[in-house]
Amino acid sequence: MSVFIKLLMVFALLLSGLSTSAATLTTTVLKFNPLADATFLEDPAGQLTFEQVRAADAQFKHWAGPGKLLNFGFTPSAYWIKLPLAREADAPQDWLLEIDYTKLQDLDFYAPDGTVVQTGSARAFLSRPVFDRFFIFPLKLTPQTQPYYLRVTSRYALTVPLTVWTPNAYQASQQRFHALQFMYYGVLAVLAIYGLVIFLSIGDGLFAIYSAYIISAALGVFASNGYGRLFVWNDFIKFDEISQSLFLSLTAFFAVMFARRLVRLDSRSWLDRSLSLSQWMFALAFLMSLGHLVYSHLLFLTNQMLMLNSMLMGLLVTLAGFKAYRLDRSGIRYFLLGWVVLWLGVCGAALRAFGLIPTNGLTSYLVQITTAVEMLLVALALGEILRQKHLAHVATQALALEANQALLDQSKASEEKLTRMVQERTNQLESSWREEKNLREQYVRIGSMISHEFRTPLSIIYSQAMLMRKEYANGLDEVVKRLSAIEGASLRLKSMFDKWLHSDSLNETLATLVLGPIDLEAWVQQQLQVQQHLLTRHNVHMNMPLQASKVLADKYQLELVLSNLLDNAAKYSPVGSTITVGLQEKSGLVGVSVTDQGPGIPLMDQDKIFREFFRGSVDSQVRGMGLGLSIVQRIVQAHEGHIELVSTLGAGATFIIWLPCVS
Repeated sequence: MSVFIKLLMVFALLLSGLSTSAATLTTTVLKFNPLADATFLEDPAGQLTFEQVRAADAQFKHWAGPGKLLNFGFTPSAYWIKLPLAREADAPQDWLLEIDYTKLQDLDFYAPDGTVVQTGSARAFLSRPVFDRFFIFPLKLTPQTQPYYLRVTSRYALTVPLTVWTPNAYQASQQRFHALQFMYYGVLAVLAIYGLVIFLSIGDGLFAIYSAYIISAALGVFASNGYGRLFVWNDFIKFDEISQSLFLSLTAFFAVMFARRLVRLDSRSWLDRSLSLSQWMFALAFLMSLGHLVYSHLLFLTNQMLMLNSMLMGLLVTLAGFKAYRLDRSGIRYFLLGWVVLWLGVCGAALRAFGLIPTNGLTSYLVQITTAVEMLLVALALGEILRQKHLAHVATQALALEANQALLDQSKASEEKLTRMVQERTNQLESSWREEKNLREQYVRIGSMISHEFRTPLSIIYSQAMLMRKEYANGLDEVVKRLSAIEGASLRLKSMFDKWLHSDSLNETLATLVLGPIDLEAWVQQQLQVQQHLLTRHNVHMNMPLQASKVLADKYQLELVLSNLLDNAAKYSPVGSTITVGLQEKSGLVGVSVTDQGPGIPLMDQDKIFREFFRGSVDSQVRGMGLGLSIVQRIVQAHEGHIELVSTLGAGATFIIWLPCVS
């Protein structure tokens, strides 16, 4: 319901949008209301010619009434309207004059170049210069002010809404208007079908009356908005003249019939008799509308009677609704609210038709808007009636259903509880099994790596010890050489132990970093001397163009980073190749790079290379446990830096640790 009401509010705002008023059209104007510059002349006898009107320019008057359009009320007079229009030199010359009121019986248009267009609801549809539900006249404006004249008559309230548009702006406006209108008709169609389906299902005549009320109202609005003349009865002129009054009379007839059935007052009460009289007056208005096909002057009186009876009917139905509310009738709350809304809309439309309140987009479509709201609320009232009937039917079965439902709910709750407990236990067992499986696989993997990694240095130590024994027995002195080999193997074992231990305790260590300023150029040169035992079989090239690069870091942790990178470069580079160590900088960061000439790292492994215990597809012949780069990344991130990998398969790899630079 709230969404529907919001749509109606948007609809009302779009219809009542303000126009831009200007004496001279400019390039920035898309539409404007020329009322401020328009003048009018009343022709009570309707006999004045165009030449006589042009000669009587001094008798034209400016509009001083309320609202933003000309509204002369119910009048048999003809009115002449003069519009002086001009444009700026750079403004377009093609414009459209829109008169968005379909009930102008005669509408004659006189252009400055002598062109005369005689159209109106009483003339053939093809007399209109533009195929449209309203009256649209193309204008060719010049920089000099030129007068355009209109002559109008109507058997309804004589209203002349004037708007000058650019063609594109008018087309866009009409598309939006059509969308809103057909949304409105769609809602009415749904409500009418709703009433018919309920009527066919339960045989309650109240729903059939409701559907008849909606269908006749939709046809009345369809005719009022010009769609009937546009799409259905194009040149059935006589019927088009009466169509709005005909369908709206029928709408009011069914509305009063519906209200009387719903409120169920005593048929002998004055209120019910007054409603009955009003209902048959609407039937008379319906017949008088048909009589206009024979007697052409009957429609003017019919429309006035229809307006007055509508105001009276709204008051009577509202009073009946209040009385039914006191009697606590089913659905009466929604019905009463809807009828109050509709009655206010009908009163507003009647007052506008008699020229007593301003005419604008909102008041012009007030009946349409309030009818939609009222129909929706009446649908809710019918729904309330159905609900009450349904509750009465359901009450007879409530006790038995309640007992059965309680038993069913208890069984279902027990079943759900058991299922939930089984599922939770199953999830716990699966989680424990996965953890045990992962732990076992990790133990096996670590054991395999330990066996593989320890075998080589232990074999070296064992073989060197055996050689020392044989050489000693033969009187050879190669102790220094053998001890050097044993020392290298021992250092390798120590390095592996350090990595394991450091990996386990790294989180605690990184939480308490001992930061201090480090001059990277001097520090790198010093570390290359300290780590020389890792690079004995390779050439080392230093590329350090930076003169002063300092970082704030934990010296011990940074040494571990460089040691791991140098160790990896030495392991993966061919013997005798060059390892390049350099310094780089970018936007507040300084980087230490280590470049090798090894096999490189495949693209598919580059996202995984920093995981613990990961060894790539080219690592099978190289010793290692897959911990070094994981340790490096964690240390660098703890220093608010990051590590970058640049590698192409077969062309080596470059690792760059980027750290924030300090001045």
